[in-house]
Amino acid sequence: MKGFTYKRKISSKYTDYWKKEKLDKYFLPVNREIEYEPYFNIKKQKSISFPADIRDLVNLHKLIRKRKVFTVLEFGIGFSSIIIADALKKNKNEFKKFKERAKIRKNNLFELHSVDSDRFWINKTKKHFPIELKKIFHPQYSTTEISKFDGRICHMFKKLPNIIPDFIYVDGPAAYDVKGSINGISFSNIERTVMNGDLLSIEPYFTPGTYILIDGRTNSARFLKNNFQRKYIYKHNRINDTHSFELDESPLGVHNRKIMRYCGLLK
Repeated sequence: MKGFTYKRKISSKYTDYWKKEKLDKYFLPVNREIEYEPYFNIKKQKSISFPADIRDLVNLHKLIRKRKVFTVLEFGIGFSSIIIADALKKNKNEFKKFKERAKIRKNNLFELHSVDSDRFWINKTKKHFPIELKKIFHPQYSTTEISKFDGRICHMFKKLPNIIPDFIYVDGPAAYDVKGSINGISFSNIERTVMNGDLLSIEPYFTPGTYILIDGRTNSARFLKNNFQRKYIYKHNRINDTHSFELDESPLGVHNRKIMRYCGLLK
């Protein structure tokens, strides 16, 4: 089997935003061609990163800035971790100017908690993480295990960060990192798509306005859509290959209302 070539032309609207936000001081996504192993040999690529996709990263940065996000839970560590941390730092600087910030009750303010089941990528990202963003970044290692949710086979991280995020970004784990088997079924079969059960398990603790962005992983997104028990605004962006869920419920009380109003989620 031959590999394939990855090539994507970058629009000026993305490069202009990248420069305006001064994200080029971290790294420079550029037009490039990179040879990859074929799909069934993808396990060999564990130590090779996919190129930074400026379109995805700019959209991610814009979302976090627009929604004035406080706390992010990220599944999978990588280029996105730096971009998220930068957006949170800018949100923090703006929040400092907010006269009534003392009335906002929220823990883990302007923190990124990233969980990954690959120590190699955690250590590599920590090593190259920008110094000015390190206080925002909280990486965590956890194994990922095959599990069940309501009798349906899925996977779950063994340990999650003990936070209440208002933004969740899903770009991990890889199927080959999921350990174990149930009834002879395992994720060692590379055709078996990842199937996130973590969000279903912590869904009861989401606060209204919580936003979930999933990079690719269409089968997993459909699994979540069919099993979530609360009311969401769901969107599938086929051009960017992303799925989003926004918890569309009335505020829990006065504190949640103040947060939603500050973030522009209430009229």
